[in-house]
Amino acid sequence: MNNAPSMSADVVSLCAYSKINIHLKVLAKRDDDFHNLESIFQRISIADYLSIIKSGDAGGCIVKSPLMPLPAENTVTQAWKAFRVATGVNAGITVRLIKNIPAGSGLGAGSSDAAMLLKAANELFATHLTCFELMELALQVGSDVPFFLRDSAGIVTGRGELFEPIQARSDCFGILIWPEVQSSTKDAYSLLDRQKELHTGEYAAWGAEKLIAHYQRPLKAWRFVNDFQSALEQRYPIIARVRKDFYEQGAEFAQMSGSGSAVFGLFSSENAMASAFQGLAKRWGWCKPFLLLA
Repeated sequence: MNNAPSMSADVVSLCAYSKINIHLKVLAKRDDDFHNLESIFQRISIADYLSIIKSGDAGGCIVKSPLMPLPAENTVTQAWKAFRVATGVNAGITVRLIKNIPAGSGLGAGSSDAAMLLKAANELFATHLTCFELMELALQVGSDVPFFLRDSAGIVTGRGELFEPIQARSDCFGILIWPEVQSSTKDAYSLLDRQKELHTGEYAAWGAEKLIAHYQRPLKAWRFVNDFQSALEQRYPIIARVRKDFYEQGAEFAQMSGSGSAVFGLFSSENAMASAFQGLAKRWGWCKPFLLLA
């Protein structure tokens, strides 16, 4: 889907698409205390919506989020601070944000919002930052943020800054369920680190060649993993119940995204997805169909 900015002289509006992790390996901890990752990221059609408006508040950033209260310091304000330092822009902005993506769901909501703030501000103030410069600013905000400035699915490695695009699958249909559990990324890493102490040798990287080949296989043949899933399902058994429900409703692949707690199910036909959605939507309050985006 095209996400070209809708803009006037003083306003830029964008969709901040969410993502799923089709595969996620958490590798060795780095000297900077981040973990190396190996993941397949793909954007999906569920999105937040934001408009950035010039204001008279010099340097300020007011975020209005009527559907979900946000802390005073959040990824959007962090992105704005990074942008101002890099560009010297002295004006202020008001951000109107419609939140459709739950916090603590593993869908990259805050990261996507931050990336779109950078993209929109670059348009609004005509600062002409290059893609590389925007990527550097994005990484200052968070490891996942650079991905949302890209236009393709891909393999993400390092702490999130290394990216290899892949030919995106768009031949399947998805349903996303958030079981109303807010999973803290920090807590998820702590759980996983404790689990690793008990189980060694299970966290080796697959490598790009294997990942790409596996990604092109039929959905029923997928054996992708999420290293966070086992630990999170032990803490929150409801996540395992969602996955079980997906398979009972005919999903060909179901997995938790990111560090939780949202779970996605994939189907190879639109009719199968629609039939499953009718049953699942009766049992789960936050249940939405989606498309995989290129």
